[in-house]
Formats: sequence, C-alpha cells, structure tokens
Amino acid sequence: MKSGIAAVALTGAFLQVAQAADFSMGLTASWSSKLYRQVNENKNNLIFPNIDFEADHFWLHGLSTGYNFIETPEDRLAVLGYYLPLSYKASDSHSRQMRELKDRRSTFMAGLSYTHQSNTWGVFESVLAADVLDNSNGYNWSNTWSLPLEFGAFTLEPALGVNWNDRKFNRYYYGVSSGESARSGLRKYTPGDSWTPFAELNLNYSLTDNWNIYGGTRFTVLAKEVKNSPMVAKDSLVTFWTGASYTF
Repeated sequence: MKSGIAAVALTGAFLQVAQAADFSMGLTASWSSKLYRQVNENKNNLIFPNIDFEADHFWLHGLSTGYNFIETPEDRLAVLGYYLPLSYKASDSHSRQMRELKDRRSTFMAGLSYTHQSNTWGVFESVLAADVLDNSNGYNWSNTWSLPLEFGAFTLEPALGVNWNDRKFNRYYYGVSSGESARSGLRKYTPGDSWTPFAELNLNYSLTDNWNIYGGTRFTVLAKEVKNSPMVAKDSLVTFWTGASYTF
C-alpha cells in the first residue's frame, strides 16, 4: 500500500515551487504514517524521479502534468492529470480479516486546476479531478493556500488546505461491501463524501545555481467518513518527503 495523501501533498508542492522556463531533474523520496490497518509502515514509502519542466503553456512537475489554456501574471487555468498511488493490497496485511478484502488500485486523476498568485497574500490553488481509469470513478477537490517566504538561498513555504472526496472515491478506498463483510467478519461500511483539512510546510535550499535540496511535511486530520472505516488504522496522518534536483 502506498499513501495517496503523500501523493497529493507532493503534487501540490511541485505545482507551487515550479519555475517557468527551467528544466530540472531529481529524485524524491516520501514516507507516510499508517493508513490501513495491520499494514507495515514501510509499505508507505514512495521513491520516484522528479522532472520539473515548462515549455510555452505545457508543464510537467513531479507526479503531475498539464497545459495552461489561460495564463496571466497572476492567474492560471489549466487542464491537468496526475498519478494517485493510493492503494491497498490485501496480501500486505497481517490481519486475516483485512486479507479477505479486495485490493484497491492506484489510479490516474484528470481535471482542471486554477491558481492565483499574489505578492501580498501568497498562492491559492484549486484542483478538481476525476478518476479516469475506472477504479473508483470518484472525484477529488483539493484547495490549498500557501505563502512562500524567501531568505536568500532558502525558501520556507507554509500552507493550509482542505481536500474533498466524493462518496464513490471514499467507498472504493475505505468502504466494506456486503460480500467483503460476509467473508471477513468486518462490518459493512458505506461512507459518504468527506472534507479533510491539512497543514503543510515546504522547504527549499539552493546549494548552487544548479543544485537544490528540498523537503516538506504534511499533517492531515482524517474526516470521520474515513477514520470510522474498519479498514483505517488512525484518525490522522503525517507525511514527510525530501529530495534533490539539478537545474539545466
């Protein structure tokens, strides 16, 4: 199992720190606390290449890619897609009951993104996306406000946000069907839609004109529709990520 909370955090971070007309490559590693019951936390590790690229209106940042069809100095409206690695593999669980559940697959999300950037108030980003691989067939709406603070070569970026998942998304990743309940002994669970708040901190340090190191952390308070699931281990999540990149 890999945490989709980590994926969303990383996707948002890359969208916020992207530098126009630059091309950089690097490697990012992330870790998230346990989401599903009786699954080792080392299953939450995620390591992937980080490519940050913009050409005209097209961009590629980490786990996301898109095209800005409206772009001004302060506002961007884009079509985008991103990989969401939130998944559950029944064979990874130490619980007999959890091993009787069906696997939940990672997916690709696609939709629209709006970004407003102010020198005074920071950056606001809203992303509405749908599962396009016919897994959950659900929707996610992410809203994030961040405030980049520069101190020479060091950038500190605190952020606050909230994610909305529709009921199809939640029932696929956190629900327990009648058949699964009968096999496993876990109670049937059919959650509705949910709102999930989070706080985040991103860090970036320019070692040279070309080399950067970065990292961050996100604390997420799980909505009751998620934390009340028989599949879920805790009522909050902590995610960390770090990496290095080279700008050409």
